[in-house]
Parts: sequence; C-alpha cells; structure tokens
Amino acid sequence: MKADAGLADESARLATDASAGMAASAPMDADVEARLLHSGNMEGIARRYGFFYGPNTWYCLEGAAADHARRRELPIVGQSEGVWSFAHIEDVALATVAALTAPPGIYNVVDDDPSPVSRWLPAFARWVGALPPPQVTEQEAREVAGEDAVYDGTQLSGASHDKANKTFNFNPRCLQWLNQCDPHRTNRRWRNPVASGHWPR
Repeated sequence: MKADAGLADESARLATDASAGMAASAPMDADVEARLLHSGNMEGIARRYGFFYGPNTWYCLEGAAADHARRRELPIVGQSEGVWSFAHIEDVALATVAALTAPPGIYNVVDDDPSPVSRWLPAFARWVGALPPPQVTEQEAREVAGEDAVYDGTQLSGASHDKANKTFNFNPRCLQWLNQCDPHRTNRRWRNPVASGHWPR
C-alpha cells in the first residue's frame, strides 16, 4: 500500500508506482477491489493483510526468513526506513471470519506494531539466534537482490488497523520479537467473541 504520510488506512491507494515486481499485481488488485465494492449485485469485503508470522509461516523460528537471517542474507538496506506491518497467522484467521459479518468495505488486517526495517529486522535476528544483519547500500542491494529488495527496505509504508478494531473489535497481539512485547499478552478481548460465537454487529 502507498500512503502519502504516516500509516496507510483503507483509503490509501495500492502501490502501483512501486518497484516493478512489487507493483505488478497492484493494478489487478485495485481493479478487483473496485469491481467488488461497486457491484450492484452483491456486497463485498476486501482484506489487506500484513506480512504473516507465526507457526508455519516465513517469519517463525523454523521459517525461511529465520534461516536467511542466520545466514546473514537479510541486510539492512541504506537507512532501512521502509515500514512493515505484520499480522500473526492466528489473528489473520480470526479476523477473516469476523469480517464475514462486518459491513461491506476494505479492512486492513495488521498488528499494531508497524516498524521500520531498521527496528524490526535486528530484533528478529536476535530472536532467531542470528548475528546482527549486515549493512549494505541501496546500490549494493539493487545489484544483488534487485529493485524490489530496495523498495521493501526503504519505501514500504505500514498500515493502520483502526477500522477493523472499531468495526469488529480487532485487537491483534503485539509483534513477537520486539523488546517491548509482552509474551504473556493473550488478547482475550479479541479472542472471546470467537469462542462464544457472538460477533459484534
């Protein structure tokens, strides 16, 4: 997603002007959203997810990203000011079900810890037992990994989940590997509606 300033809400346009690989699917996604939301024959829900983490995802202790971090293949690119929004896979599943009974529209499904790569990546490396990530210039990253890697590290914008929180009480857990995260936070306020079967209307 592309935000003019700060975190992207659901009104933010998709990043059609990003690097080539990142932008390749944006026009199609934007078209699907437009057709879904402006069809006169049905009501539609579109969800924009953050980067998945948790069991059996890339970002878990046994995941591919952890392996790359241990091999020092996830560098800090330039100042690494690109902001990433993550979402725990279990919260994603719960939000997906909750959205089925929500009013039509677009919903960001992300946690409340949007973080620049310069912050979350070193913390992730420590969490998986890796050495600190290497530092590379934007040009070095471009030559080795391509323009998408530079865009991800330096220009990506995070997203806000305020709409989902207000609409169906979405209260995701904090990003697991950040220092200020409380590992005992259980988000009962978010999970209980699932257990009881009573969703906010």
